[in-house]
Amino acid sequence: MNDREFELLDRIEEDHWWFVGKRKILNALLQRDPGEGILLDLGCGTGGVLRNWNSRRPCVGTDRSELALKICRRRGFETLVRSDLNALPFPHGSFDTVLLLDVLEHLDDDVDFLAKVAALVAPGGRIVIAVPAFQFLWSKHDETFEHRRRYSARQLEEVVRGAGLVPERKSYTNSLLFPVAAVWRLLSFRLGIGRFAPDTDFWPLPGWLNGLLIRVYDIEAWLLERFDLPVGVSLVCIARRR
Repeated sequence: MNDREFELLDRIEEDHWWFVGKRKILNALLQRDPGEGILLDLGCGTGGVLRNWNSRRPCVGTDRSELALKICRRRGFETLVRSDLNALPFPHGSFDTVLLLDVLEHLDDDVDFLAKVAALVAPGGRIVIAVPAFQFLWSKHDETFEHRRRYSARQLEEVVRGAGLVPERKSYTNSLLFPVAAVWRLLSFRLGIGRFAPDTDFWPLPGWLNGLLIRVYDIEAWLLERFDLPVGVSLVCIARRR
């Protein structure tokens, strides 16, 4: 991501339905076992997720963007490390939980990188991985954010096992909005109107519609506390280190 995308996130991620929903989904997935040790948000961006966990447990955020970390500091987060993903400066076994949210899809060798991240987790610790789902949903949004790929559940499980981790839970997310998203993305690209679409999916909405979509995520979070969902725009895997 470049500074333009981080500036966009700084403006919208506090209240935008997509990011509010993302935090609700993460809370639901970790509801049964939130963990107590140190949490690393790897690729923390502008701190939207750190905001959610910083008051509950010790947290560390890392990103290669100085602008992103500057925004995090302005939001009150101090335990931050500027680092490239290929040179993470942490001792092995340092963390109980690592959040790897919307990171793997940016990398050429996702298995090798995930294996390196796994070494940072203490035995029995976990990595929470979130990625975009289904290659047929590819859109201008993926190109803007420099994605390499989107994943199916089978593909993500192969990456997780290839990195020496044990998949503990796997579910699609952003599921209730999947029919609308699928129709829009398929039509916009297959009919060639995608070139007229915004560069990202994060365009502003009227307050009433933004609030309605947040309520949709309340329902999805309730479902995810109880079930794995079979289809969605995104995909999450909770993986354990042996």
